[in-house]
Amino acid sequence: MFTKSTDHNANYLASIVNIAEFRPHPNANKLKMVSLFGNNVITGIDAEPGLYCYFPLECAISNEFLKFHNSYREPELNKDKTAKGFFEYHGRVRALRLRGSKSEGYIVPVSALELFCEVVLDNPVMIEDSSTDYAGIDFDTICGHQLCKKYIAKGLENSGLASSKKTRGNVKRYASKLVDNQFHFHPSTEHLKRCISKINFDDNIIITEKYHGTSFVVSNVLVKKKLSLIDRIGKFFGANINETEYGMLYSSRSVIKNSTLNDDKENNHYYDSDVWKIASERLYPSLKPGYSFYGEIVGYTPTGSMIQKNYDYGCEEGKLECIVYRMTFTNSVGDVFELSHSQVVDYCNKFNIKTPLLHYQGKAGLLYKLLRDDHWHDDLLQLLMNDYLEKDCRFCTKVPHTPAEGIIVRNDKPNEWEVYKLKSFRFNLQESEQLDDENVILLE
Repeated sequence: MFTKSTDHNANYLASIVNIAEFRPHPNANKLKMVSLFGNNVITGIDAEPGLYCYFPLECAISNEFLKFHNSYREPELNKDKTAKGFFEYHGRVRALRLRGSKSEGYIVPVSALELFCEVVLDNPVMIEDSSTDYAGIDFDTICGHQLCKKYIAKGLENSGLASSKKTRGNVKRYASKLVDNQFHFHPSTEHLKRCISKINFDDNIIITEKYHGTSFVVSNVLVKKKLSLIDRIGKFFGANINETEYGMLYSSRSVIKNSTLNDDKENNHYYDSDVWKIASERLYPSLKPGYSFYGEIVGYTPTGSMIQKNYDYGCEEGKLECIVYRMTFTNSVGDVFELSHSQVVDYCNKFNIKTPLLHYQGKAGLLYKLLRDDHWHDDLLQLLMNDYLEKDCRFCTKVPHTPAEGIIVRNDKPNEWEVYKLKSFRFNLQESEQLDDENVILLE
C-alpha cells in the first residue's frame, strides 16, 4: 500500500504520524498547532488526536488528491466548483506565517487517504483501524499512485535540474567519455529534524555553515580517451590500446557539463555564463588523479548577476567563490573512499581553497554538556535551532538582513558520508516567496 518511488527524495516523502494532542494557536481561536519532526504545523480547530498524513515543506501534492478534496484556491480546479481551499495550482506545501506563528508542513487525517483510495483509485484500504501500526512509515506512493514529490519550479522541469537535456532535431549526438563507476553526483542531504535520532551521544560531529549558492562537482577521474587515427588503426588490428586516461569531469547538482568527447559542442548551463566551467577550471589543477571536489559556488556570474538573489557572500561584483565541503577518492576499479572533514580542510588549505566556516567539532553529547537521557536528541535539536538558526547571513553585505540558510551537521564516521542540513524558517519563508515568483530561478 505505502511505497517509495525508485527516484524518491527522502526530504519530500509523506509520513504517517500519530498525534496525541494539539496545542492552541496563541493568536487564532480557529486554529491548532502541533510539533512534528521539529516543525511547527498549523491546522484547523476541528482536528482531533489520531493518525495523520504529514506532507513536508516544498513537496508537491498530487493534483488528483487535491482536486478530490477541493483543496485548491481556484474553485475551477476542484471537484466541487463551488468549494475553495488554499493550495495554488502547483500543489506546493509552502512555508507560511499564520497569525504570527510559523507553519512548516501540512497534515490531513488518514481518513482523507482512505476515501481517496476508495473513490478515486478504486482500491479500498484500511489505515486507522487496521491491526497494522502504520505510524512512522515514510512514502510518496499509495496504492500505485504518486501522492507527493519534490516541487520543481515552473520552467525548470526540463532544464536539467529535473532531468537531463534532450537532444532535438538533427543535433549530432557525441560519444560519451564516461567510464562506469568513476564519476558520482552528490547524494541528497537529508533534513536533520527528521534524522536527529541517527546521531549517537558519542559520535564525532562537525557543524559548519550552510552556503546558499549552486552546487558543483569537479573530478579528476578515469575517462575515455579521444583515440588518434594511429590508435584506431592499432585497435582495429588487435593492438592493446589504452583507451582511458585521467581527466576532468564537472557538473552541477544533477547534470554533467562535459560528458562527451566533443566538450566544446556542449552548452549546458542556466546562468548568463557557465559558472560551473569557471569553478572547474579554477579547481581542477589542484586535484590529484582519482580525487573529486564537492562544493558550492557563491557570489556573482562574470556579467554581474548574483548566483542567488541577495546572496553576494562578500564577493566583488562579477566574481565568484568556490566553497569545498566534501572530497572523495575513486580508484581505478570504481571503489569510492570518503575523506574526513579534517582531511578535506588540510587538502584544501594546501591549495588556498575555501572550506565552510566551522562552528563545532567534537562529540555530539559534549556540545551542550547534555545528560544522556531519553530526551537528549530533542534537547540537542532545540539548542542547535536556538543557536544557529534565524540569523542574518554574516557574509552577505549588499542586502541588509539577508537570512542565513542554516547549518550542516556531519557525523564523521570512517569512510562514510553521513550529513544532515538544518535550515532556518526565515530562509524557508524567503525561498517559498521566491518560488512563488516565477521570474526567480533557484538552483541547488
